[in-house]
Amino acid sequence: MLFIYSKFKLRKWKKYTSVKRLEILQALEKKLARKQHRDPIDVVVHERSDWNCLGMFSVSNGVKKLYVHENLILNPAYRFHALETIIHEGRHATQYVNISKEKLHWWNFRAKRWKKNFAGYVSSQEDSVLYNNQEVERDAQRYTIKMLKRLERKYRNEKDFRVTLQRNINRYERAEQQAREQYGAFYRHKMRKRIDSRGE
Repeated sequence: MLFIYSKFKLRKWKKYTSVKRLEILQALEKKLARKQHRDPIDVVVHERSDWNCLGMFSVSNGVKKLYVHENLILNPAYRFHALETIIHEGRHATQYVNISKEKLHWWNFRAKRWKKNFAGYVSSQEDSVLYNNQEVERDAQRYTIKMLKRLERKYRNEKDFRVTLQRNINRYERAEQQAREQYGAFYRHKMRKRIDSRGE
C-alpha cells in the first residue's frame, strides 16, 4: 500500500470503512516489519469491546498476533493512537524476535535484558509503575516517540496527532517520575531486581 502514512490524515481516514482501516493498519505493520527485518504479524481486532487496552503483542502456541481495540478502528479521533499502537506493539515483536535466537552472543546486552524482562514480565493490572518502567516497555515507548517525532512534519495540520504525541511523551515522563516517588533514588536497580526475581 503506497503512501501509507498519508492515509491517517482525517480527510482520508474518515472516508474509509472499518475493513479498509484495518487493512491500512496491517499494511503499516508489514512496512515496519520489513524495516525491522522480521516477518509481519496479523493485526486483529480484539473480540471484546470492554477490553481495557489499546493494543497487545501476543504469542500463543507459536502464533504471533497484534491485537488492537475496536475503538482504534471505529473512532476517527483515535486514528493516531492506532498508528502508535502498531508502532509500539511491533517493537515488542522485534524484541521477541531478538530474544528468540538460539544463542545470544555475550555482547548482546540489550537482548539479554529483554529476555530477562520477558521472563519476569509485569502486567499493568499487577503494578502500573513497574509495568511502565520495565525495560521492554521503556524501549517500546522510546521507539514509538522517536517514530512519531519523525512524522511530526507530515501531520503538522492534524490536531489529533499533536495530542497523541504529547500523550506518549507525558506517559513516558510520568512513568519515570512515579518510579522515583515509589522506589527512591535507585529506582531502576530496585525495579530491575524485582522483575528479574520473578523470572528466576
